[in-house]
Amino acid sequence: MRIIVNPAAAGGRVGREWPETSQRLAAWGLDAPAVLTEAPGHATELAAQAVADGVQRIAVAGGDGSVCEVAEGLHRAAGGELAILPLGTGNDAARTLGVPPDLIAAARVAANGRCRAVDLIRVGDRLAINAIGVGLIGDINDRAARIKRVRGMAVYLVAALSALFRYRTQTVRVTAGDADFEGTMLILAVHNGPTTGGGFALTPKAAPDDGLLDACLVQEVGPAGRLARLLAAMRGTLGTKAGVREIQAPWLELHFTEPVPAHLDGNSVVLEPPVVRFEVIPGALQVVVPKNEE
Repeated sequence: MRIIVNPAAAGGRVGREWPETSQRLAAWGLDAPAVLTEAPGHATELAAQAVADGVQRIAVAGGDGSVCEVAEGLHRAAGGELAILPLGTGNDAARTLGVPPDLIAAARVAANGRCRAVDLIRVGDRLAINAIGVGLIGDINDRAARIKRVRGMAVYLVAALSALFRYRTQTVRVTAGDADFEGTMLILAVHNGPTTGGGFALTPKAAPDDGLLDACLVQEVGPAGRLARLLAAMRGTLGTKAGVREIQAPWLELHFTEPVPAHLDGNSVVLEPPVVRFEVIPGALQVVVPKNEE
């Protein structure tokens, strides 16, 4: 096993506490060599190199963005098993896969868990394992990344309240199989798992191994409507609101005219017009989950 550590995760706390954390992990039976990332994207390179070195199981200590980068590296290298030590802000990928939030329990899963094949989402030449958010969600993610002293859903709530009434929408077209929408888009969430942002359930029915994307498309609404949809996302009832479409398909295309903010498992990106295609890669990644997880 090899552990890839993102010292910048959780506002830099992972790096500050890693010497102590590594000692605790060793005491719990997870005594493996660790390498620390040095820049965005470095975890992808380290994961691919671990596979090339013959390492079978790669654990990532960090948040969803780190998990995403390691997953991309393993997919490129066509090998390896991904284990998660959830030390980030949102930890939605771990939640989707049933990895416990407690570090001791997660370490035991990393050492002794079983493997499960899950899907990946391809967008352009990038991959995501759990969630892609476009539009207001991308703007919220950018703002959340600048908040250093809070963790979990609270970070995204603070960021959401900052962005909620300031984000400017644009007219788009979304196609996915028989689905065809043209209008002003507030949010497009393309998911492999149910939640994003530390627990916002934008696609509560999503499963990470069904060979399909679960998408939630939210049309533009007034200020009161934006707040109502934020609250519905927290409750997992966003799909019941007017102007919200739930889509399930193996691929989806977004046609737009202006650059739009987005995130790939919390990693900020800007999508460039005129079109972006999202597609599922079934069973593309082996992940380590609890033995009794279904």
